[in-house]
Amino acid sequence: MRRANQEIPSWILSNKEECRLSLEDKKAYFEKLREFCGKRKLCTTTPGALSVAPKLKKMTEKIARKVSGVLAGGEIEVVSDGQENIPDGAVIFAMSHQGIMDNFVWMPENPRHCILLHHGDVNKLLILAQLNTGLVLVSKKPENANSRINNKLDMISILLRGHCMHYSPEGTWNLSPNKLHLPMSYGFLEVAQKAGVPVVPMVIEYTYDTAMPKERITKAHIRYGKSITVGLLDSLKEKLHEYEEAVSTMRWKLIEEKGIYQRKNITNLDYINYMKGNLKTLELGQASLEAERQAMRGGNDEFYVFHHINDVPWDAWGELKGTEEVERLKKINRIHGI
Repeated sequence: MRRANQEIPSWILSNKEECRLSLEDKKAYFEKLREFCGKRKLCTTTPGALSVAPKLKKMTEKIARKVSGVLAGGEIEVVSDGQENIPDGAVIFAMSHQGIMDNFVWMPENPRHCILLHHGDVNKLLILAQLNTGLVLVSKKPENANSRINNKLDMISILLRGHCMHYSPEGTWNLSPNKLHLPMSYGFLEVAQKAGVPVVPMVIEYTYDTAMPKERITKAHIRYGKSITVGLLDSLKEKLHEYEEAVSTMRWKLIEEKGIYQRKNITNLDYINYMKGNLKTLELGQASLEAERQAMRGGNDEFYVFHHINDVPWDAWGELKGTEEVERLKKINRIHGI
């Protein structure tokens, strides 16, 4: 399914080396890189992604609708808006990522054919179900550094040839009920800068019906935000903050429009059911919660520890048990009489 990786040219620079270039040298380097990627054969992209897959878009949309219904547990209403924000030409659709449904529900609502950046080490059936659209298969294993460079070069090549990419900057599923997004790397912005294409922020918010005998998703609201341009001299760190602000605001507005409960009004049982559903989707993707946490950018830092997200445990009586961090904070509060 995947072609052999290519030898990385010795003149390809690391991010640190690029930062030391003068403006003129950087312009020359980007021109050389684009010329190279424009002629280069794809090696981590599935065969037919640029030639066959665009012709299969209508069929792919039908498959995606059926798979979405199965994953949702029944008929699902899909609302999509903001397509007027999609500029002409090749773009990167950068979407926040909540779960396995995200891989399918957006496809029929996107006017463009997109090639997906996809984790190559997950359930092969999941990969097969999305093969029609074309995949750049990425490995997160540390020993596959050259493969990841080839992933980046493949994406630049794809964009330079006028095709669109679909990318999830979080790198893993956001299973938290109270965080708008997870920390992100700026790899997608680096690719956009090198290929000279804009980034379109994209979010999906789901509505759950918990009153039914079996909890299921009843609605998916997809929204496209205003495109973000990444110039030659732009700071990728600052552009990442711009993107994070965009997806946070977009998702928050969708939550407000949905009429979400305040967290204090969500019962322990609601939370436990939410977690059980997430764990089932992880099992479907043949991924573990620990593996997902390790895949998070900075997953062990204070950002996560403080908010104790994703795996708050519960006991046999349906009562939430505090994580170590929760108990530590409670102890501090008791000491200070709070």
